[in-house]
Amino acid sequence: VLSIIAITTAKPGKEAALRAAQEELVAETLREDGCLRYELHQSLDDDRVRIFVETWASETQWRAHMDGAAMQRFQARGVGEYFADFALHRLNQIAD
Repeated sequence: VLSIIAITTAKPGKEAALRAAQEELVAETLREDGCLRYELHQSLDDDRVRIFVETWASETQWRAHMDGAAMQRFQARGVGEYFADFALHRLNQIAD
């Protein structure tokens, strides 16, 4: 099992456009093979910050998602121009 935390910060004025694209990505990704959890959270302290919390059955399936149609459509929307900052963390659980 692979967990992912992806932290995104929208550029000022791009919050709504990025959120719409992110919500569409969530809806599509939840139907992908190996996707066990794919949630989008918004910071209560800074409404430009949104965090994806993901769990995948395997790294192979996560990589297929990253190369897949939903992610390609997401990127084709020009979302790269909406980000002020982005960080992705691949996680291995070490304790319950």
